[in-house]
Amino acid sequence: MKAAFLEDLKQLTVRETPVPLPGDREALMKVMACAVCGSDLKIFHFGNRRVQYPTIVGHEVAGEIVRTGSAVEAVKVGDRVAVGADIPGVWNTNIPGKTEYVDYATGHEFSGGFAQYMLLNEDMLRFGPVSRIPDSLSWDAAALAEPLACALHGLELAQFGPGKSIAVIGLGPIGVMILQVARAFGASRIFGIQRSKKRLALAREMEPEAICIAGEEGDVVDQVLAHTGGMGVDCVITAAGTVQSHVDAIRMVGHRGYVNLFGGLRGEPPLTI
Repeated sequence: MKAAFLEDLKQLTVRETPVPLPGDREALMKVMACAVCGSDLKIFHFGNRRVQYPTIVGHEVAGEIVRTGSAVEAVKVGDRVAVGADIPGVWNTNIPGKTEYVDYATGHEFSGGFAQYMLLNEDMLRFGPVSRIPDSLSWDAAALAEPLACALHGLELAQFGPGKSIAVIGLGPIGVMILQVARAFGASRIFGIQRSKKRLALAREMEPEAICIAGEEGDVVDQVLAHTGGMGVDCVITAAGTVQSHVDAIRMVGHRGYVNLFGGLRGEPPLTI
């Protein structure tokens, strides 16, 4: 089969490699679609301590089960499935508010979906994140189940719910997903903030109910505060990995509101609050 191997930083090579042979408790999936996550780009450019070269990345995957081991019950040949990223590893009940510690991830410790076939090992089948999908769902849409789950989880962590207002900074694919999920949750007002005019126009098209603010047209914080009578919003999610987006988020959130620094940072200068 062909697979895209990340050999080192910024070194991606497509080459032939043997098709994985599943063991008794494993399954083989034919990859039908695999999206590119922002974390894949970060691994490509900056590396990750959990990734050992050479490796196959890609964790937003959908495909068809073509072979199973003799002891596999979770899936069967012919199943259409979507595969996510995180696999629970070490359970720890001593962390307040958490009952598990995610120790493994597809495309990190385990080979991912940038290949024609992908091995679903025992941990993936036993603990998730392998889910059957209906025939009516396209492969491309199914591959986006993982980032959609991230959008849902990000809003849940921020205690978001009906009647609350939200601002999303960064309107790439995941940012627009968060806008759409927020609307489905019953948001009272939705703000989308983006510097790229192209992405801003696309966000307006995909989520017309949102108040879209161009990052290059004045202070975005002042604009959000003006729209909210100086009160700010109940929730801000940063889907852009910059220090400035995090600073803006803290400045535009209202009293007792929530900020989710969803986009992370890329080794930039420290964030001063």
